[in-house]
Amino acid sequence: MEKFVPTIQQQPRPLPLKRPHALFLEDTVDLLPLNPAWKRYRPESVDSFVTQWVESASGSGSESYRERHCRSDTLLSHSDGDTPRRLIKSAPSTEYRRDSNGFALSLTPASTKSCSYRADAEGGSQVSGYGPSVAPSDISGASVGSSQKSLVEDPYYRDNNLAENNIHMRSFYEEFPVDIAGLVNLVRKDRDSPDLSPDQVKQNTRLERLDMDTGEPDVERYFYAHVFPDPEPTDMLQRTDRNPMAKHVVPDFGSKLKVSTPVPDILFGYSRNGAFPQQQTQLRSMGNEMVANTQGLVYPFFVVEFKADGPGGSGSMWAATNQCLGGSVSCVNVAERLNRQMRQYKNKKVRSINSAAFSISMNGTEARLYVSWKHDELKYYMRKVDSFLFQKPEDYVEFRKHVLNIIDWGKDERLKEVIKSLDGLERCT
Repeated sequence: MEKFVPTIQQQPRPLPLKRPHALFLEDTVDLLPLNPAWKRYRPESVDSFVTQWVESASGSGSESYRERHCRSDTLLSHSDGDTPRRLIKSAPSTEYRRDSNGFALSLTPASTKSCSYRADAEGGSQVSGYGPSVAPSDISGASVGSSQKSLVEDPYYRDNNLAENNIHMRSFYEEFPVDIAGLVNLVRKDRDSPDLSPDQVKQNTRLERLDMDTGEPDVERYFYAHVFPDPEPTDMLQRTDRNPMAKHVVPDFGSKLKVSTPVPDILFGYSRNGAFPQQQTQLRSMGNEMVANTQGLVYPFFVVEFKADGPGGSGSMWAATNQCLGGSVSCVNVAERLNRQMRQYKNKKVRSINSAAFSISMNGTEARLYVSWKHDELKYYMRKVDSFLFQKPEDYVEFRKHVLNIIDWGKDERLKEVIKSLDGLERCT
């Protein structure tokens, strides 16, 4: 009788449970020569193979896999709507978080490039969008690493985002409009009781240290204590620090190129109850259109942005000026809403208020004072009023004088104009 010998089937050796993806792809690509059409793919081009394979598996439509799923292409947007694309290779990502504007924030590595049209959630902090703001190398397509930057640091922020929303920086040598020139002359006036002399400035060792290796917190602490007043909670004038401005006060003309939501280091405006005790009914009827931030500051008029230079510093005065552009024209926008309501009722007894606003970009060595205004129904303008070098005693005294005059204008003339307009609206309605 023939002896039965059992047949043993050879089973493939199982792969390790956590085998690196690269080894798996190498084995897969090694099989490709079996198909002559795939001979061009080798392990060194795994990325191309995987993309091609996914495209073929998902159907060959007019839109490629990379176009559907890659969101790290650099987009240079133009006002005519034509948006040329420059593809930039990056690591794939499947996880996202969202900013306060609802834009996706990529969790891909820092080298991933991103779109140039995003609006950030803060004036001087992380860009909202798919990743870091574009740098010049991203525009040219150079493959160099880039660190995360805020939108206001984008070198094309003024040319693209601000210009698309009709916000423009004007030349220092242009003439002011008549009403703005009068306001500038007001803040330049000498004060009746100057509280500081150049000789006292020379003895200020803390001010001298700001010219050395100090950081932004040091600059802030000094000027909080020596220049910018901090009103009491019950005062009609109020100041908020590092609080994002409401999105509805930021100019937006419907472009995908958004203005960075301002987060002023200092913002001066009014207390709703302290400054307008007799106008509460009218204010309630207007909703929140005059409210600048979540701390209830209304009808703001003065923005301050701090930076610092040297080894302990961060940021640039150019970026601070961009922050002033966004913050100050947002103040103008709030006041212009009141003027638009006044024009609707055509009440000749009540004049429109001067909707101009001031802003300062500064570090430990200099300050740049700006004034912003509405040029016509569409355009917002900002122009520099003056520059001050803090280590020159005369300049420092002049700087303090201008700041205090702006505060006095806000507490007196401007506040009276707002109250008069609110009273006029209440009579009309």
